Amino acid sequence: MKKAIIAIVALLAAAGVSIGAFLAVKSKSDEQTKQEESKLADYVLFDFEDDSINKIEISCPDGDYTIELIDDEWKLTEQTGTAFDLNVTTVQGIVTFMSYLQAKESYGAVNEETKARYGLENPYVVTLSGDTQPYTLYLGNQSPTGEYYYGYTDTKQNVYAIPTSIINSILTSRLGLKNDDLVTYDYADIKEIELVRDGERVYSLTYDSENMMWLLPDEYEMLTVNQTKVNTILTLIIRLTAEQMLPEDENDINNYGFDKPIAEFYVRANDGTERKLLFSRYGQDADTYTYVYNEAVKQVQMFYTYDVDFIEYDIADFVMQNVECANFYSVKDIKITSEEFNGEFKVNTQEDTAEYNGQTIDLSNANVLSYFENFFNTFAYFEIEEIDVMAEPQLSDTIFTAEFTDVNEKNKKVDFIKSDNSDLCYIFVNEEYTGTLTSTEFINGNDSVSAAFDMFCKQAGIEK
Repeated sequence: MKKAIIAIVALLAAAGVSIGAFLAVKSKSDEQTKQEESKLADYVLFDFEDDSINKIEISCPDGDYTIELIDDEWKLTEQTGTAFDLNVTTVQGIVTFMSYLQAKESYGAVNEETKARYGLENPYVVTLSGDTQPYTLYLGNQSPTGEYYYGYTDTKQNVYAIPTSIINSILTSRLGLKNDDLVTYDYADIKEIELVRDGERVYSLTYDSENMMWLLPDEYEMLTVNQTKVNTILTLIIRLTAEQMLPEDENDINNYGFDKPIAEFYVRANDGTERKLLFSRYGQDADTYTYVYNEAVKQVQMFYTYDVDFIEYDIADFVMQNVECANFYSVKDIKITSEEFNGEFKVNTQEDTAEYNGQTIDLSNANVLSYFENFFNTFAYFEIEEIDVMAEPQLSDTIFTAEFTDVNEKNKKVDFIKSDNSDLCYIFVNEEYTGTLTSTEFINGNDSVSAAFDMFCKQAGIEK
């Protein structure tokens, strides 16, 4: 019995030792956890809502810059040097990546020694402020491995290693803050574009907001603007961003060939502002890149040459190349006159009938209708081959005339007049020169009026 009691006491003693040991280990583990948690908490440099920020202040080797959120738009309110348009993506990135900033390592207290060691004597400084306290970050050198930047904040007294992947979105420069778009206008902002080459205006287009269409200057009023083409080019212009932003230089206007630009391009906005851009092809990469000088902000940018080919356009690129004189289903009387034949047609598309010089034509016959439409299209539509608004041709030496009367009794007369070039003829509408020329091949040849008329006559069984 005594042995049994001794055994029980021994077991209880052993259990007591085990419980004590367990409690000691647990206490040590809890302490380590607290230390780790404290360490991790110390590594969280900033933790705030990014939408609480409305002001950014940056001090860097390029100067000092203040950016403020005004009417939901980031604006540069103070700066060193010339003002410029902001790269909003860069600005928003600074706010977003600073809103939760976590370090990976601590290197001791901030003092003169650590400042000198980690390049923090003249740091890059960025301060965010708004509805809450200001948040200031000081950045120094990059680590030898390139993985981290050394920095500290105004609320913590240690130097920290902050991942480069995060700092790259915070650390910027004057050049990085600049907007790298070709123009900073939206589509709805633009009211006019103009291209000048060799001191002469090549084209100019102005938006008519009342009729919601782009117009050429008055001297081109007889031409029809290809609205789709203009819209396509403007969409390209407002989306273009530079492949490279070049460092500022007071002599930029004399460098890169801008003293003799290949083109000047103007973009004018509804608010009265204007962007003047100079274009140059310079150096060994001229076939690949085009240099652009934005005069307003004195900035040189590089773009792929094929992206800015609109500086090589002229008026002809913005007008409808295929011009309609009349629509087959809206005319009722047609008269054509040329050196080869005269003909008068009366057309009734509602009753599928037509007359030619007193001869009745049955347009209910699909083949006859097809040949008649083909004949009609040879002189009712023409393709512009050349634009010359400066020419002053006289309404004489007519080689072909087409007169149309539509169902509303509206008349249109189109005259084709000989030019000095035997392959081209001037085009007059209602006895007014249109500023355009077309090929004379539409009168004779395989696809001409004459050929189409011969085929129609045979199909319809009428005499020429």
